[in-house]
Parts: sequence; C-alpha cells; structure tokens
Amino acid sequence: MSTPRPLPDPETIERTLARSRRGRLPLWVGSTLVVGGIIASVAWWQWPREEPIHWQTRPAERGDIIVSASATGTVEARRTVTIGAEISGKLATVDVDKNEEVEVGQVLATFDTTVLESQLALARAGLASSQASLRRARASLDEAEGEERRTRALVEREVGALAELEAAIARTLRARADLDQSRADLQRARAQVDDVQTQLERATITSPIDGVILARHVEPGMTVASSLQAPELFLAAEDLAKMRLQVWVDEADVGLVKPGQQATFTVSAWPGQTFDATVESLDLAPTLTENVVTYVAELSVDNSERLLRPGMSAAVTIVTETLTDVLRVPNAALRFTPPAPDEDARPGGGLLPRFGRWGGRGGGAAQGVGTVYVLENGMPTELRVHTGRSDGRFTQITSGELEDGTELLIGFTEGPPPEREGLEGKGDRSSSGNPAGKTSEKTSGKKGGQR
Repeated sequence: MSTPRPLPDPETIERTLARSRRGRLPLWVGSTLVVGGIIASVAWWQWPREEPIHWQTRPAERGDIIVSASATGTVEARRTVTIGAEISGKLATVDVDKNEEVEVGQVLATFDTTVLESQLALARAGLASSQASLRRARASLDEAEGEERRTRALVEREVGALAELEAAIARTLRARADLDQSRADLQRARAQVDDVQTQLERATITSPIDGVILARHVEPGMTVASSLQAPELFLAAEDLAKMRLQVWVDEADVGLVKPGQQATFTVSAWPGQTFDATVESLDLAPTLTENVVTYVAELSVDNSERLLRPGMSAAVTIVTETLTDVLRVPNAALRFTPPAPDEDARPGGGLLPRFGRWGGRGGGAAQGVGTVYVLENGMPTELRVHTGRSDGRFTQITSGELEDGTELLIGFTEGPPPEREGLEGKGDRSSSGNPAGKTSEKTSGKKGGQR
C-alpha cells in the first residue's frame, strides 16, 4: 500500500500562484505598450506644428502711370502708284528695275512706234488733203457768189431771166455747204493727227512721282494689250523716308485714341528695336472681320534710316494718357489673397484633426474700388482704396487710407525662408507674377501644418 502524498501547506500554494501570475504579466503589458506606441506615433505625425510665414511686401509709392492701347498694324508707303499702259503694242525697252529710285518724268519703258509713225504719216496726208479741199470749196463759193451778183443785176435791169437767178442762188448755197463740209473734214483730219501724236507720246512710259520702283511686271519684247483695263507695268511708291502705319484699333480702345498721340511699335525684322510714330487720323467707319469690330488708324513714321519696308507687320502701343507723380500700388497687391484656414481645420473635427488649405477673400479692383492688405501685429489687415488708371503693372490710387511708403502684402511662403533674396515664384501663394521692383520679406506669422 502506497503512502498518500501530504497536502501542501497554504504558504506553498500562495507562492506557486504568485509565480504563475508573474509569468503572464509581461505579455499583456507588452501588447498594450505596442498599441499605445503606434497611436502616439500617428498622433504625433498628424499633430499641427508651428511653421513661420514669410510675407512678401511692396511699398505704395508716387510715380508715373502711362496708359496705353495695344494693337497690330502694317507698315505701308504713304502713296503707291500703279503705272500702266494706255496703248497696245510691243515693248521695245524697259529702262528700270525693281528697287530703283526714280524721278518725275523719268522714262521707264518705251513701245515700238513703227506702226504709230505710219499712222501719223497717213493722218498728216489726210490733213493736207482736207486743207486743199477747203481751199477749193472757198474758190467755188467765191465763183458762185460772183455769178449770183451778175445774174441778179441783169434781172433787176429786166435783161436776164428769173430762172437763171434762181439757179445762181442754188449754186451759191451748194458752194457754202461744200465749204462747211471741207472745214469739218479739216477738223477731223487735225484730230486724227493729234490722236496719233498722243499715241506716240503714250508709247513712252514715264514716272508720275519721285520714289522707288517696288515691282516690275514686264520685260522687253512683251506684247501689251490695252482694252477695258490698263495693264499694270510697274508699282511705284513715294519716297520711303516717310511711311505710314495702318493700325486696327479694338472698339474697346477707340475712345482713348486721338490724333496727335505718340506711339511706339516693333517689327519682327528688327527684334529689340523700337520705332516711333504719331497718330494722324482715326476712321469713323468700322471694319468688321469675323464678327470683330475694329477701327483703322493711320500713323506717320519717320523711316530716314530705311529700316522699314512696306508690308511689315507691327505690334503697336499707343500712349493714350500719362499721369505724373500719382500714388500708385503694384497690381499684385490688389490681386493678393490673404491666408485663412478652412472650417474643417478647427480642432475636434475627428480622432485625428485634418487641417484646411489656405484660402480666403482676395483683393482686387472692381468699379473703381479695390482692396489691399497691410501687416499689423503680424496679421493681414484689409484697407479699402479707390482706384484709377492702370498701366498693367501699377494702378493709380485716387483716395483711401493708403499713404506713400506703406508696405503692402503681395504674397507669402511657408516654412524656412527662401534661399534667394526676393524670391517670389517658389511657394508664392499670391495670384500675381513677379512684379518689377524690390520685394521685401517679413517673417511675422505662423501657420499650423502637418509633419
């Protein structure tokens, strides 16, 4: 018979349970610590951090504003003449070529005049015949009138017959009619001579103006037929030292353009070079092209250097108004949008708060009223101003709380300051480009973000 094992005492049982509890405790605690660490890491990453805001500013200043209207145009000669032929025939000579300068009356080309010279000889012969016929008609009239006088005297003495007197009168009337016809034939013969002589004069083509030959369309030996329309032989332009610029002004700018205003323009042939012009006239009649209404303005151009040529396309800027020593602000200040967090960026929006994007009401100018922002106590403060003319870079301030030298906000960047001084494009939250002039930068605000 086996001996029964003695029961453990209470102290032994207590020590055994304690060792068992100490063996399971580290596993539970470790799991809890791992989960807590993950939650803490995510919360730390999502928790907002303070980042500096670098404000970019430009001062309001006094200066000039030049208001202008832009348009496109074409450089043309002040006067062009198409030189044609008024007769038909074969060209014997062509004495000038394109790009040659000519003077008034200079011979440009001549026709073969062989046929015309023959016609002139015939016309002169006909003239001589008409002159002889006229002399014969006068002699016949003198004879008939003498015969009439003698017969009338015999009839008055009742020696001659009345029938003989009537016959003498009829011969006198016929002689006078023959004389009138001879005179008419003589005039016709003279007209024929004049016509042929005119044709001979027209056989020599001369320049009607002082200028330059732009185009030549004929060669020696070419036959020219002049019928209903005179054929074009040459195209001549007046002296190219003075030219004109034909510009199509948009209907939105037509009220600003007036004769006498100064303008500048550029052409593709001479990049980087600016030419001067003066407005001479503005058409009242509109030009409609593809439902776009424009008005033609003519500008005078000095081309003494002979750099411009007819037909060149030009980009024109007409100075319509110049404002001197006015208070002006950069257009970037009027377009600036200050930062403002979204509604969802408020704490308590969820287990992990979500921060909003930058936003808010921007500046701008509408109907003569605009908004600019200044930095007060590190925060953007709105100022309402009344605006006037703008040249595309600056806008005139006519009234408001703005003073000369006041720094205006035009943009901002977040985080560390830019590496280059005056850098605007990188991280700039304004709606403008990089304005001309020096841009100041101030670090005076903070914004919450995500790590």
